[in-house]
Order: sequence, then structure tokens, then C-alpha cells
Amino acid sequence: SVGAYPNVQNLFAELGISDRLQWKEHSMIFAMPNKPGEYSRFDFPETLPAPLNGVWAILKNNEMLTWPEKVKFAIGLLPAMLGGQAYVEAQDGLTVSEWMEKQGVPDRVNDEVFIAMSKALNFINPDELSMQCILIALNRFLQEKHGSKMAFLDGNPPERLCMPIVNHIQSLGGEVRLNSRIQKIELNPDGTVKHFALTDGTQITGDAYVCAAPVDIFKLLVPQEWREISYFKRLDKLVGVPVINVHIWFDRKLKNTYDHLLFSRSSLLSVYADMSLAC
Repeated sequence: SVGAYPNVQNLFAELGISDRLQWKEHSMIFAMPNKPGEYSRFDFPETLPAPLNGVWAILKNNEMLTWPEKVKFAIGLLPAMLGGQAYVEAQDGLTVSEWMEKQGVPDRVNDEVFIAMSKALNFINPDELSMQCILIALNRFLQEKHGSKMAFLDGNPPERLCMPIVNHIQSLGGEVRLNSRIQKIELNPDGTVKHFALTDGTQITGDAYVCAAPVDIFKLLVPQEWREISYFKRLDKLVGVPVINVHIWFDRKLKNTYDHLLFSRSSLLSVYADMSLAC
């Protein structure tokens, strides 16, 4: 799903395939663990600008938060609304749970809303996730009318997204090689990149090099000569999060599902969707 990720939307626009995004109604829908088959909705009205549409969505939801909890939540968010990007960046050292306690936000807000949000954004719990991640998303929701709106791709990613990327690269004179894993980053005597050595024995040389890989894999690829450089030392603090995608096929249609992304609010599952409806 594509939501509060402007860079992804920019990619679709550059490739000329924005029409392949199937936008859903502007809502955030949460499962109710204690009421199987029931959902609680935050509906953002199209007639109001941000952040009023978000405030309205929160105020109109009565299943998940009480009025005192809503008020305390809103007061806790005031510094984020007024402090801007500088405030957001300053919260990187606090987990979501620590920030909530510091701002006096009730624990139930964490349980009802932010466990689901933390799982959806980074697949980890609020006591592990930096509050900066949450505030980046919230600021986008508060500043842009459609910042929290979601869309699904209209088909399978290899055909509907990956092939347009390949075609775009090739149209500009580039080359795309599959099954060509990098084995080692070879360096020049001055510490700059000499070439990428691939597992098939070939070498890739260029004016600039980009390595986009999961952090745990990239740590293994970082040359020994770079590991004491402060920039790369910062990798030590990054830990990969194991994530699995599960597709379940049933012999009949499920009841009580939506054409939308659904927040599960469980300790294990982050989000789910009835793909036969959503795509």
C-alpha cells in the first residue's frame, strides 16, 4: 500500500504510472481484538483541510478512546504541532512509550492506537521504536489534507511496477542485471571504491556506487577499511527487523472486510487486507 510516502508517489509520477494506484476512501480502520469481526474507523472528511480533518476524525471516533483520553492525547501532541521539524528530530532518542509517558498521554492511547501504528510503520513495538518515526508520519497527516490517504497497486508488482522501472532505466541507456549478487566492495589504495565484485566473477565499475541492501547484509559488505570511520560506525546501532508476508487463500469470501488496509492491533500482525477487494 502507498500512503504517507511522497517519494514513492514521486516515483510513480516519474514513471507515468500514477493511474495504477487505486486510492481508497480517506479512513484509517482498526480491528477490535475483543470484538471479532468489528472495526473502529477514523474517517477524514474531504470538506475540511488539514489538520482539521484529522482532529474531526479523532473526535468522531468513540469506540477506541474516551473523551478525557482524546483531550490528553491532543495536549500531548501540541509540542509536535508547534515545534515543527526541529522538535521532531530532537525526539529521536525517545521511544514511543517513553515519549507518551513524558507528555502525560494515557497508556490506553498507546495500547489502542500506537501499537498498531508502530507495527505498521516499522514492524516493531512502541517500546522499541523511536518517536521520531511516529512524529514524521503524524506531521504529514497534520500538514497535508491527503497525507494519511492510502492506495494499492492495481496488480502484481513485477508487472505493474518493476517492469516500468526497468524500461525507464533502459530508455536512458542503463542496464538491469538479475541474479547478480554483490560479493565484495573492492577499494582503491585511497579508500575509494574500485569496483563491485559480483558472485559470478564479473566486476562493476562506475563514477558513483549505490548499495541498497538490508542493514544486516550491508554490515557484512562494508570493507574492513571503512568500519572504523564514524559514518559507518553508526551502522552498529541499526538492527534489522525480521518481517514476513503471509497470503492466505480461503474457499469462500470472508465476511465483514473492507476494500482498504486494516490495522490489526495485535502483538504479532501489523496490517492486513482482503486483497481480492483491495487490489
